[in-house]
Amino acid sequence: MAIGRPLPDYSATFNSTYKITLDMSGWDKTTIQTSGAVLGTINILGSNDGGANATSQGDAQLAINFTPIQAKNLATGSMVNAIYGAGLFEVDVNAQYLRLQGSPASAGTNVYRLMMFNSKIG
Repeated sequence: MAIGRPLPDYSATFNSTYKITLDMSGWDKTTIQTSGAVLGTINILGSNDGGANATSQGDAQLAINFTPIQAKNLATGSMVNAIYGAGLFEVDVNAQYLRLQGSPASAGTNVYRLMMFNSKIG
C-alpha cells in the first residue's frame, strides 16, 4: 500500500531565508512543484550529514555537506539538479536531508509557490 503526505506551501520560508531543508527519513520520493515565476535558480541538494557532534544527534537545521542531486522534470522527462521555472520535479529520496537552495542565496531569489508531496511506495 502506498502512502502520501502533502506538505505546506514553503514559498514564504524560502523567500525569506533562500533555502529550505527537510528530513526525508522514511520517504521514497518527493515531488516538488513550483508555480508562477521563479526568480533566480533553486538548486536541489542532498546530504546524509546531520551535523551531529558530541552533544547533538543532528537534524535538518544542523545538516551540512550538501551536494547536488538530480530530479526528474515531469514535463520533459529530463534529469535536472536545479529548478529555473514553474513545473513538477520528482526526486528519488536517497539521502536523509533534502535542501532547496536559492542561487544567488540572497534577495533576488524567490518563488511564487513552492509545494511538495512526499510518498512511500509499498
